[in-house]
Amino acid sequence: MRFDADTWVLERKVWGGLESILIAPRGNEPAVLVTLCHGFGAPGRDLVSLAEELVPLLPEGDAKPAFLFPCGPLDLEETHGMPDARAWWPINMARLAQLATVDNLDELRNEIPPGIDQARRKLEDCVLACLSDKQWNSTILVMGGFSQGAMLSVDVALRSARLSPVGLIAWSGALICESSWNQAYRNDPRRIQVFQSHGRQDMILPISTGRALSGFLQGLSLPVDYAEFHGPHAIGIESIEGAARLLSGLLSESR
Repeated sequence: MRFDADTWVLERKVWGGLESILIAPRGNEPAVLVTLCHGFGAPGRDLVSLAEELVPLLPEGDAKPAFLFPCGPLDLEETHGMPDARAWWPINMARLAQLATVDNLDELRNEIPPGIDQARRKLEDCVLACLSDKQWNSTILVMGGFSQGAMLSVDVALRSARLSPVGLIAWSGALICESSWNQAYRNDPRRIQVFQSHGRQDMILPISTGRALSGFLQGLSLPVDYAEFHGPHAIGIESIEGAARLLSGLLSESR
């Protein structure tokens, strides 16, 4: 599918200090703004093509989504020798690989990664600046992402004091910040629809990390649609279909 330029508009702009790509319905305020955050080491445009995969799976009608793809604030070319690679906060990949090899990632559960608070604030700034710039006053929010972007999206959904997303999409994420996330939710309970997916052959974040995140979110009594697929650290077809289910439900409710 290719977006019809008469119906959709693609815009590149810096909002809240983050380079971003926005795909939105032309001339109408979207019912839902879906912010999708890339993973560690990916280009800022990494997930943009997913909008073309998701839209055909959504119900037809006047209620349309918009998709915001922000670029992580860290440039990894100088620090890691990775050109065109971005991140939300630094990751010790050698340590992560060592823990993943023995599937011993439990020690990450309560770890608050240095830089995640700054990343959350930058992402909040980006979303709020986009909404203000476009003058979208009734658009509801969905946060989502892949890998590191999934973890940041969970952090925003549970800990943000400035954003109140009603939906969460977590592709191949992991449970971190457990105590902080739990305390934040207990202090400020939120009703958030969740879709989560994880590959059973994931060698970077083993399936146990996805299951731990799913169990944690369900323990908060959030409605979690969790799907596992036969595959590696990736976004499988089950991931796309599950995200479309979540978005379809929200779009139908907005009519």
